Amino acid sequence: MADFLTAVKSLRSQNRADEDLKAERSTDSNTGPSNKASESEKQARVETKRLASSPQDALDILRSQPDLDELRSVLKSLHSNTFCPTFSIHSPGPLQAQIINTILAQTVPDFWSVLAKQAANSVAEVLRNVAGLNAIVARLRMVLSKTSVEGGQDRSLALTDLINIAGHVLHGDETLLRVHRNLSGAVLNQTKRDMAWKEGVSLMGSGKVLATLAEAEDAVNEKGGLDVTVREFTSGADYAAWLGRNIATLASSADVGKVGDAHDTVPASQVLAKALNFGYPHRLLAALLEPLAMQIRTQPGQKAVLTSMLCHLPSHSKRLFVEHLLRWLSTIDGSEDATPLPGSAEQAKVVATTASLLSSIAAVDSALKQNIASSLTDPARSGLQSFAVRRACIAALSAVSGDLDVLQLVTERVMSAFNDFLFIAHGPIIQQEAMAQTLLLTAGYLHRKAPMALLMTARSSSHMQGVSNRLDTSNARGRWLGMVVGTAISSLVDKEGMKMSFGTEDMETEEAKWYMNLARVEDQVGRLADLQSLLTTPKQPSKRRQRAGRGQAPEKMLEINGKPTFGPPRPPAQTEVIGEKVTELLDGDEDGDEDDLKPYAQPDSDPEDSDEDATLVNRKKTRPPVYIRDLMAMLRDEQDHDRFQLGIKHAASLIRRKTEFGSEVKDHANELGIILCNLRDPFETDEFDSLKLQAMIAVILSDVKAMAPWFCKQAFSGDYSVSQRCIMLSALGLSGRELAGFKNEDEPNPSQGVPDFPSKRLPPRLHGIYNQPATTTKRLEAASNDVEQALIKPLALHAADQSTAHLNAVKVRTFSSRMDVERTKRKPTANALAKVFGESYFFPLVNRYQQEIAAYGSASVYSSMPFVLVTFVKTVALLHHASGPATLSLSELSGEFWDLLLSLRVQATQDISVLHAVLFSLLTVLEMNTDKRQVVNDHPKRLMETQQWVDMVFGWVGGNEMVSEGGNDEETKVRTLAAGVLVKCREIIGAYQKELVGFSMD
Repeated sequence: MADFLTAVKSLRSQNRADEDLKAERSTDSNTGPSNKASESEKQARVETKRLASSPQDALDILRSQPDLDELRSVLKSLHSNTFCPTFSIHSPGPLQAQIINTILAQTVPDFWSVLAKQAANSVAEVLRNVAGLNAIVARLRMVLSKTSVEGGQDRSLALTDLINIAGHVLHGDETLLRVHRNLSGAVLNQTKRDMAWKEGVSLMGSGKVLATLAEAEDAVNEKGGLDVTVREFTSGADYAAWLGRNIATLASSADVGKVGDAHDTVPASQVLAKALNFGYPHRLLAALLEPLAMQIRTQPGQKAVLTSMLCHLPSHSKRLFVEHLLRWLSTIDGSEDATPLPGSAEQAKVVATTASLLSSIAAVDSALKQNIASSLTDPARSGLQSFAVRRACIAALSAVSGDLDVLQLVTERVMSAFNDFLFIAHGPIIQQEAMAQTLLLTAGYLHRKAPMALLMTARSSSHMQGVSNRLDTSNARGRWLGMVVGTAISSLVDKEGMKMSFGTEDMETEEAKWYMNLARVEDQVGRLADLQSLLTTPKQPSKRRQRAGRGQAPEKMLEINGKPTFGPPRPPAQTEVIGEKVTELLDGDEDGDEDDLKPYAQPDSDPEDSDEDATLVNRKKTRPPVYIRDLMAMLRDEQDHDRFQLGIKHAASLIRRKTEFGSEVKDHANELGIILCNLRDPFETDEFDSLKLQAMIAVILSDVKAMAPWFCKQAFSGDYSVSQRCIMLSALGLSGRELAGFKNEDEPNPSQGVPDFPSKRLPPRLHGIYNQPATTTKRLEAASNDVEQALIKPLALHAADQSTAHLNAVKVRTFSSRMDVERTKRKPTANALAKVFGESYFFPLVNRYQQEIAAYGSASVYSSMPFVLVTFVKTVALLHHASGPATLSLSELSGEFWDLLLSLRVQATQDISVLHAVLFSLLTVLEMNTDKRQVVNDHPKRLMETQQWVDMVFGWVGGNEMVSEGGNDEETKVRTLAAGVLVKCREIIGAYQKELVGFSMD
């Protein structure tokens, strides 16, 4: 048995990384004294202690399972570079790659969980270089490629360690600076250093690190129970912000006084050029410019850091930078799009600060200046910018350009684009308005610097022919813009008796005067040091007013018996009977009259809040709101259940009541609208969506010209959910119908009889679970169904009458007397919607939709979600129907809406709900245009395209070739609507076939 106990080799525990190596032991030591064994063990431990004297020794120690002290010694030597002057762990090479791979493959799995913070930082410092980052990403991909069967829990643990070490390496805003400094100190050859840095830029500036870490985090989270928190490097927006801060730190460290040496801003420019294609440009630019703006405010000389970094960008990156910068500035300027006053002090300060930034960028080189100029001359890009940003661009170009070539070139190109015949006929109105504003601003600047240059431009054939094209168009808005631009330019270049004047009423409106004053706007370039205040200013002016209002002392209310009272003082209560007392006389003969009286039914149960203990009774009763400010306070209260529910239930009635008296609602309309748009139900209130919808309708009707466009803007902007956007669209549609006189048809709660059985309802908590909740567009759908029936019913009756024409002789007609007809005839009401439909509802909705699709394309919620698109189309159609044939500029509005519907043909063939909405809208357009000859003259091409397409749709639905997700009932409705559209088209075409011969041949 003694043979089995000899020659036992030393073993190392894998579970405890900090345990020293065990010395060899033999069976003979068991017989010796105990002090002899301890001395031999100490001697073995001393003999096994190893120190690295060269990089190869460090690699051997790392591969031979070192203890914790040996690991710390090796990491310290690698980090401090104490081996030899020619070796550095941060320099790319084969030996460095082996050391880094050994650390990731062996050291990190064994020691990472027990390393102290200082030792973990040492590991991160060794890996904080291009080779280390590449190795981390490669190791993560290799572990991820293993199947879950092979890895199991060990795979998740390995991923967790790698993710944590990646977080340590990348943590902080100086990561890029440290990597570049380590590389610059380790590699002296400029060519090798540039190649290694480009590799690092490709790795960190693109989405490789983000994608790999995000995939690894998802794989770890699937297992559960593991804590991995590196959200900064697994979220695209946060990673872009991290990149921006690191680029700012790297650029700030450059010696701007020695541009061209190894410490200039070229490395930061290379990372910025790569990051501009990464995505999330707004977060990138915000994180990049905020620290630079703070440094410029304290050290004005740091302005050269930004200009030097932009100077080294490639040409295509300069164009991307300018485009993303202008879009980002349009979101933070804090101005409203609805005709901002050019002379307001707040906007003038914003324009001056923005112009200082743009002028600094334009002064870098001619490429950046041309990119800023081209953003003004391109209608698509100019329409996406805010008015303040366009003013700042023009002011910057005017200040930077020493000569007039750039300013005159911008004026000529904007004038050419604005007067283009195709742009006048087919360009969105929002782009035409933006180009008109830009043209008037540039014309004013050019006139102040060189009046003769503007005179020659105004006398050119481009301007004269453009004004003629504008006056000849059928688009009323485009024609009006041409009149305004022509009059404004003529007022600058012509003499007093030769100035252009149209003498129409629409040229005397406030909007026309606002456009005319644009030619006299002259913005100044501010100080770049004020950029930080612009970036840190809150973006919601209404919220600022709200915070300012909280400091005001509330009005002191009259108190009676220690309780506040509302309204006028109450008269004293009467405690004594004055006059003769009333005596009840009983008559036994009248007992029969009491049989007609129905007694009250007994209550089903006692009130739930009844309590015999008087100390538990809540005597502080919540009263309904009396003022709008009280209503807003109650809607914001998410802690008191009674206050919130009382506020939402009385919101609509209070707003309607206050609309007729004073300006309290108008003064708080914007703030009240923001509260309602963001309002959520924290207490599961019954009929919450219906109450919220009624309140929104009341707010819109309080000031239609101001609040209807405001709600149109909110429906396409902000971080709202699909439900919130749909309820905004429903409020717009139903408010327009109420304005047109359809209030009774759209009542939310019609009177209904209360059923006798069942006599009880479930408690509110269970009733909300088992009751089918109503959608946010329930009332809008009901209104559209009523309109659809009203449009289809006459066509169906006419078709039935035509099919039984051979029975006309035996048909019976009923005649009523004139008195009966007059008695039952409904008195028509004035249609107030017809006057403001285009200005307040149609153009804000359609322009915002076109801008949304142009900016986001298929990523927009209005393109990716058919339900939202259907709600939008039906809202516009219902408003069009409610406005009626008496709508101002009916032909122009119908043409714009018709073009929008024809552009949805592809989406309509992919989803039957969209097809139903498009056909319903087409039938509405044809029904509202009662003048058939005008339809033929103004819309011949649209009419023929509609007939051909609807004819094909009718065949598809009938031949079961259509995607029928809605079932047979939905297909029947679609087929009925298609038949109705075909009947209306054929009526118009049959009556005026000669005028349409050319279009039918095309």
